[in-house]
Amino acid sequence: MNIRFIGSENGLLTFKKLLNGKANVSNGADAKDALIFEISSLEVLYKIPKRNFGVPVFFYLTTPNKTVISNIKEYRISGILFPPLNADAIMSKLVRSQTQDAAVNERDYETLRIKIIAKAENIPTLPAIAQELIKLTRNTSQAAIGQVTSKIKMDQGISSKVIKLVNSPFYGVRKEIASIDRATMLLGFSSVKNIALAISLDQYYQKPFNMYKTTGQAIWQHAYNVALISSEIGKHLQQDCDALYMAGLMHDIGKVVMVDFLVKEVEYVQDEREQLGCSHAEIAAVIMNKWSVAPAIVEAVKTHHDAGSELYGRIVATANNIDHDKENTDEYIYQLNSEHPIQDIDTLKNSIQTILSDNTDDS
Repeated sequence: MNIRFIGSENGLLTFKKLLNGKANVSNGADAKDALIFEISSLEVLYKIPKRNFGVPVFFYLTTPNKTVISNIKEYRISGILFPPLNADAIMSKLVRSQTQDAAVNERDYETLRIKIIAKAENIPTLPAIAQELIKLTRNTSQAAIGQVTSKIKMDQGISSKVIKLVNSPFYGVRKEIASIDRATMLLGFSSVKNIALAISLDQYYQKPFNMYKTTGQAIWQHAYNVALISSEIGKHLQQDCDALYMAGLMHDIGKVVMVDFLVKEVEYVQDEREQLGCSHAEIAAVIMNKWSVAPAIVEAVKTHHDAGSELYGRIVATANNIDHDKENTDEYIYQLNSEHPIQDIDTLKNSIQTILSDNTDDS
């Protein structure tokens, strides 16, 4: 058996010595019977793509970090190896992993994927006001702003919800805002536009989401939180805050379609892939392309669970992790900061805490 080891030199030598005569262990790409990643920190874990490698994958865990352990659940792996290592136990796991049949074969996955994509491409079009708001992500002419502001004011349902949200502690208004015009004057059109866009997407979540062990309202609230957090991070990294807001807002829109095909409850992306052969992030990209969303935003959503070094995807992934795992907010921020230095990190953390304390629903 040929095993590829990705990790420290000491780790490689340990496995070579331990499995000598039982298996060949190297760091070469030609060792394709199994793959072992050494996980020494959260940073190392995040650099590993969450995809099917085509061979059994094992994580060799050398850190006691509880956040690492909880995030491992999102990866499609065959098992975890802990020190102290035992050669017979390792070989037993490796052999067993190669003989296990997949729950659903590739042909079944492809059939399901075709059906899911077909439904995603036939999702109802966005409301007219949402389409105009998306176009305004980059077009900020006064004429266009005036037109959309007027339409927001004419829609009493959206208008009243916008007013409610602009009066939340996050926006820090001293006196209660009672009109769209006043909100636009105090907060700027960008904030009002983004809030209205979030509200206009609410209709897609008016269905049961039992298979995700949550509700449509909770998924929408989570998307709104991620949008706000993504935008705040973008501000401190001098990136396009509106684009990041939209990416955060739409990062889970694929679940609207995926939930109709799930037959068992899911909690992690890996659960979706095991049942359906694809993830909600991939299906979100199909939906957003149908809605003519800018390619950079689509890519951020598509990669928010496999972000790698792509900045917008990393930002949305960070915001997503923070809203799901609020107790470890600082750790996620410092992890992103180690890759992309953040201006005034304490101010960013305070802004995120305000968002989280003001919007407590989770999905």
